[in-house]
Amino acid sequence: MVKNIKRKHEVTVQMSGQSVFMKDEDNNDYVQFLPDETEGVMMEGWRHEGIAQRLRNGTFDFIARKRRRSDSTLLKKVAHGRLSATKDGAIQLTLKIFKHEGINMRDTFLEEASEAIVVL
Repeated sequence: MVKNIKRKHEVTVQMSGQSVFMKDEDNNDYVQFLPDETEGVMMEGWRHEGIAQRLRNGTFDFIARKRRRSDSTLLKKVAHGRLSATKDGAIQLTLKIFKHEGINMRDTFLEEASEAIVVL
C-alpha cells in the first residue's frame, strides 16, 4: 500500500514492503527496501550521505545530512589552486600539483603563491 500524506511544506510517502539487511562481499552493511507495489508509484530518486540506524527490534531509520557548502569567497584563481577568504576571517591558499605533471614543484609553488599574494 502506498499512501501520500500532505502537510504544510512537506509530503510524506508511506509504503509497505520488505527490507533486506545483508553484508556484501567486503563485509559492508547493505540495506535494500523492496516495496509491495511498484505499479503506478512515481517517486523522485535521491542519493544522500547520512546516518542510518537499525535497532534490535528491527526498526530502521535514516537521516540525510545536508551537504556542507564552502564557507569561503574566491579572491584569486591560480593555475594549480586558489586564494580564498574564509567566513571565520582567515586567508586560505590551496595549491595542488600532481607528481606526474613533470614540473618543478618547488618553483611552481613559489610562483603561484607569489601570484596569489599580489591580491592581498
